[in-house]
Amino acid sequence: MTNALTLTEAAERLAPVFAEETGTSSALVSSPKGKWLSLEDAGAVLSGRVVGERSAPRKKRAAVTVHQAAGQIERPYADLAEVRQTRYAATGKKLRCHSELEDFIARAIPQFQGMDDATVFHSPEWQGAYAYAQQLRAMYDAACGEELEAWKRQCDAENDAFAIDRPGWGREETDKVVAMLKSMGSNEQELHQLWSAPIPINLSSPACLAIAQKVTGIGGWEAIPAALSAVGFSDNEIQAALSGAPVLLRDHRIQELVARAADADTSAEDREAA
Repeated sequence: MTNALTLTEAAERLAPVFAEETGTSSALVSSPKGKWLSLEDAGAVLSGRVVGERSAPRKKRAAVTVHQAAGQIERPYADLAEVRQTRYAATGKKLRCHSELEDFIARAIPQFQGMDDATVFHSPEWQGAYAYAQQLRAMYDAACGEELEAWKRQCDAENDAFAIDRPGWGREETDKVVAMLKSMGSNEQELHQLWSAPIPINLSSPACLAIAQKVTGIGGWEAIPAALSAVGFSDNEIQAALSGAPVLLRDHRIQELVARAADADTSAEDREAA
């Protein structure tokens, strides 16, 4: 006579058949032979099979790269703060150089008003002023180059920070963001310009307001500071941004804000399928 299996033993033997298909992890129980579905969960799966129900496949979690895993252990936000400060300093230097150039030109031009071109070009004063203006222009051009390089380094750092926080972000999610922004009135040229140039976001634009409202569920302009706060902006940063301080799309906190809006913009059916 063979030994009869108890109900628990039978369920445990049947459970591995359904474990991979259901993708259930919270209901798994430890066993000397591995992790199986609990008796209650296995019974639910079997009952569903009897009436013809099948569990919807779940979206697999993206594999975490070595770089992302390292970032999760030690987040690079301290380095990111330094990168931002470097970019802020580079922007300040560029603005100072531009101001010096414009100020010198404004002061030099009145000295030569009323003179004919030939006299001006042969004037030692003009030649000296022109040479000095060229020096100021060279300094300004160099400062522009420094700011652009600093901006590129910040973009790379912001993207790394976003990738660490959202290791499963891929082409499909990016397409959802693009579709959402286009539905708000953005065109290909605007999207490319925002993504590839150091141009600040206009927080007062309808698109920014719509994104903030999707994320917070707040209907008025109060949604903007609430949305910025939700992704990690400090009170000082929020006040500065609302007062006109530049905020870049490539800031990983803004990327997270847009990503949340895209999640909220996704239809319920699409979310269930995912």
